[in-house]
Formats: sequence, C-alpha cells, structure tokens
Amino acid sequence: MENIPLWYGLILFFALGACVGSFYNVIVYRMPRGISLINPPSHCPLCKKRIPIYYNLPIVGWLWLRGKSACCKQPISVIYPIGESLCGLLGAIALFSANYNIPFTAPIANWTDALAMFWLLLGMYPVCAIDVKYKLIPDSISVGGIVVGLVLSMFPGGITPFESLLGAIGAGGGLWLLGFVATKILKKDAMGFGDVKLLAGYGALMGVNGAVETLILAALLGIVVMIPWAKIAEKKGLSDNSGQIPFGPFLAVSAPVMYLWGQSLLNLYVQFVIGE
Repeated sequence: MENIPLWYGLILFFALGACVGSFYNVIVYRMPRGISLINPPSHCPLCKKRIPIYYNLPIVGWLWLRGKSACCKQPISVIYPIGESLCGLLGAIALFSANYNIPFTAPIANWTDALAMFWLLLGMYPVCAIDVKYKLIPDSISVGGIVVGLVLSMFPGGITPFESLLGAIGAGGGLWLLGFVATKILKKDAMGFGDVKLLAGYGALMGVNGAVETLILAALLGIVVMIPWAKIAEKKGLSDNSGQIPFGPFLAVSAPVMYLWGQSLLNLYVQFVIGE
C-alpha cells in the first residue's frame, strides 16, 4: 500500500467513487419511496426485468447500452452516469486533497485522511439530492458516518477512538439540545433528527472541534442562502414548506471544507479579530 503512486491511486479512487455513486443512485431513487435497498435486485423500472450485473457497470454500462435499456429499449436517464461520474471525480479529489503536496509519482502519504475525505465528499450527493426534495437524510450516510469515523480512528493519521466517540456524542447531543431549546422557544420543529445524526457522523470523523466548526460554517451558509431565498419564495407566494431549504445540504458542503481547512480558517479568524 505504501508504494502505490498517487496517479495510480487517483484512478482507483475514481473507479471506487463511481461504484459508490452507482449505489448512491439506488439510495436517491429508492429511499424516499420506501423501497428496500437490497430487495428487489436491480431491475428495469418499466418492464421490471432484472438487469444483469454487466449492464450495471458504472458509467460504462450506460455508454455500452447507448442510454437505452437492453430489455425494452426505453431511454435511461442521463442523471445516472452523471451521478456516477461526479462521485468518481469526488473520489479522486478526496485522495488528491489529502496528498496534494507531493508529486503524482510519489507514494501516497495519508490514507486515513483520504478515506475520511472520500466519505465526506461523496456523502454530499445523496444528502443534497434527497434532503432538498424530500426533507430526509439517509441513515446509511448519517449513521454510517459514525461507524466510518470510529473505524478510521483505529488507524494512524487521524483522531483517536476516544476523540471520535466524544465527537459523535458531543456533536450529535449538542445539536439535539440546541434544536430542543429552539423548538420550545419557537413552538415549532427547529431541527430535524436527521441533521443531528449527520453532525454526529461528522463528529466521529472530525472530533468535536471539527463538527462545531462545520456547524458554524453551515449556519453562515444557511443565512447567506436563506435570506434571499425566503424573499424570492415570498414574492412567488410559496408556502413555508415549499419555500424552505433544509439544513442537511449546508452541513454536507461545510464538512469537507472544515476537515481540510478548519484549523487554517480558525487561525485566520483569530488573527483578524485579535490581530496576532
């Protein structure tokens, strides 16, 4: 593993990202509809015929079939290869971002950071795609993040298992408490439990400090986006639900940013405020 050059690792992470993106396509389609992710197996949504595994190859399968199903020759949405390609690109970016300071020919230096970034970057796809439309966050991403964070903490190069567990409990519990208090004050639901579990997953990956920094950046992004969006929704006469943007996407976008540059941004802020 230590002798794998970065250029070869980028190819592997692109391929792995595309495969994960194919599974995320399944999550995006099935989860909001209450369909099991396992049963039934992959099948044509029109004629219900099972899709052979060789037609399910990410990106390649769609190109091979020229965008039409093999069974009934109906068009296959281009969103599937686009999602797979996007996740493949994010997978390669994840590895590069954790090893960007070395030549492409040098061995990969930090696998733990690369895998953490892989999870954070690719998780943006299903969180944004589902939460924006259905106001739901998949447990496979939120709870899965807690599991991934605890597992990665057992390897060198990242936070310790104690910091990971403390991050999950502290970040998730803190956001739940904040939402509970806000709900009592506003007398309406102020924070979904999906957001709580999602931040708990980020806490397991990044520790308490990283999760808090993620929450702060997400809140700032939310303010920047929601104020003009609320005015647009009001002008168009949209209801509160239809004109509302959920918080999950802001958390999902903020997490990889703060994982990479959280400490640097904090230092810049302190230097700007204190002048030291």
